[in-house]
Amino acid sequence: MTEELELDLVVHLLDKGGSKGMLELFNHIYGVNNQYFRLVASVGGPAAFVDEFCSLITLNKDNKISISVPFVVCRDGSCNCGDFHVCSHWPRRVGACVMCREDPAKNPDNQAIYKKYPLLGKLNSMLLKRLLKRTKFIIRPETPILFEKCAPDLLRFPQVCQYYNSQTGCLRPCLFFHLCRRFVEGTCSKEEGCGLSHDLNSKHNTAIVGRCGGIPLDANSLLQVINSQTSVTTLALDMLDHDTMIHDYDTEICVWNLVGKCGKGEGCPFHHTNLPFWWQYQTEGGTWESWDRHNILVLEKAYCNPVIRTVEIKINDIIAIIDFPTMTMLEGEYKIRRMSTGPLHGDRYLGSLATAYHWHWEEVDNVWHEFPSCVTQGKHAPQLELPSHVIEMSYLKGDDKLHFKISDSDFKLLFGGMQMKEEDCRNMRKICRRPIHRTVPKCANLVCGTDSPDHEYYSAVAEATAEDWELVRGLLKGEDTKPTEIISLSSNLINTQFSKRDGQGKKKKFLFHPVVGESPTAIAQHGLLLSDTPPDMKKYGTGIHLSADETYSLHFSARQVLILSEVIVGEYCRGKPDDTTPPLSEFGEKFDCCVNNVDNPDVYVLYDVMCIKPKYWIVF
Repeated sequence: MTEELELDLVVHLLDKGGSKGMLELFNHIYGVNNQYFRLVASVGGPAAFVDEFCSLITLNKDNKISISVPFVVCRDGSCNCGDFHVCSHWPRRVGACVMCREDPAKNPDNQAIYKKYPLLGKLNSMLLKRLLKRTKFIIRPETPILFEKCAPDLLRFPQVCQYYNSQTGCLRPCLFFHLCRRFVEGTCSKEEGCGLSHDLNSKHNTAIVGRCGGIPLDANSLLQVINSQTSVTTLALDMLDHDTMIHDYDTEICVWNLVGKCGKGEGCPFHHTNLPFWWQYQTEGGTWESWDRHNILVLEKAYCNPVIRTVEIKINDIIAIIDFPTMTMLEGEYKIRRMSTGPLHGDRYLGSLATAYHWHWEEVDNVWHEFPSCVTQGKHAPQLELPSHVIEMSYLKGDDKLHFKISDSDFKLLFGGMQMKEEDCRNMRKICRRPIHRTVPKCANLVCGTDSPDHEYYSAVAEATAEDWELVRGLLKGEDTKPTEIISLSSNLINTQFSKRDGQGKKKKFLFHPVVGESPTAIAQHGLLLSDTPPDMKKYGTGIHLSADETYSLHFSARQVLILSEVIVGEYCRGKPDDTTPPLSEFGEKFDCCVNNVDNPDVYVLYDVMCIKPKYWIVF
């Protein structure tokens, strides 16, 4: 009966989060089976029973009983580490794996552990899976699980899929890289004719890196890790120590769809929803499903309050516990994500529908204060003058940390670990970033009356006037390039965005860009984005390439159509193909843009979309 009692104890602890007070736990168990009371009394009480007969639970110093798994999980079938081995596609599934139908109980490597801990054999696949989550893991702030721990100081990284490299190919959902094995080893001689993938950034391979914690590896580092099969412990911990941030740029909601008239339609790179915030959960197949409107409003209101860490949501008659710190549900089984309009202080001006964020710091356990407010650190208790928008701009700029001063003490915010630390002091406080809550009626008021020319989201396209034609003809350099149609573009949002950069006395020019999409309305609304320049045109950096010569831009245009924009060029230097931002000058100041020739520039590369105002859609 001792095994039955421990099994009931383990199951109840799994349902209660893994830990519970000793007396409360045993009083509950006595109600399940009154014979348990006699058994426990005969061995000297609950503490004696746990200490003598239980292998998977332990009594803590605070008089609480917790699940304690005395082994670690390994999914490397080729090693002889002696730990508990599961299917290589774990943690997707433990029992009845969709890939190989492997049963951990039948794995020869696990027989010694099943013999040592016979209670494991009484657990079904779901209970076993929940129990194994109590093993040792490396945890990242952004994701619930990074890698499973196979041996001390060794983090395993997914390798190349052997089935993908076979004649039959990989026919099922897979958690290994779909790459040519010879390419990874550097011995593939068929760069173009090889039938297997050499693309490290394919959708499947990118998802694999995301499942492993989303560490931003470049191609060379990724190949090195896969090919050498070395530990990535140093890499992961180094990124945690240096507070490396991982952004998700695939969750922005289109503001123009919210006002009811996105010109890009289905080709819009942003999500089309009917609210400026949205919540989704990931299914077993890896796709994202949306919650219903009621649950979305509940989740949004709860998430905006940093005190609330978990919330219960009903999904298909199942009550799911949503964990905001890890952005997962069902005990880390599935990921969740929040989508929203772009940030208020981001790299594009999005008007009143942009999402505003506030920053908070934790004084004691789950007691949060909003910046700016008093920070007490040791003997210091002065006022902290650090507004939320200053923190937000530093965070969005990609800074690893932000330094600030309180009286005689120096502090810094570590964005990667979301912590606040005093220099030369071990005391750390948590910080968090939360959106400002907006009600549905308030959001609805922002999109009313957009047909009025005075509304911030008013945009229009119209036939060019005689003055517009004269301006465009005066800018054309080619004798054979004659426009047949000119459409004037206007947007209050883009005008406001441009005015935030204008007025600093910097040089401006009219420049041409290849056509983007099919609709001039889309350009009037969204302007030009960093991804709009054709790849073969990007010779002087990765930004938006514009030219003073219309014939040059026409050479890269998909049709005989160009976009003429008013551009703030400012100070510039020569660009390089691998530039991702304008370099710094010898005085430590960043240039405004890059060019092809400093003495006589003809091609300009912009990285700040707010410096570009599309004016005309020109058909040749």
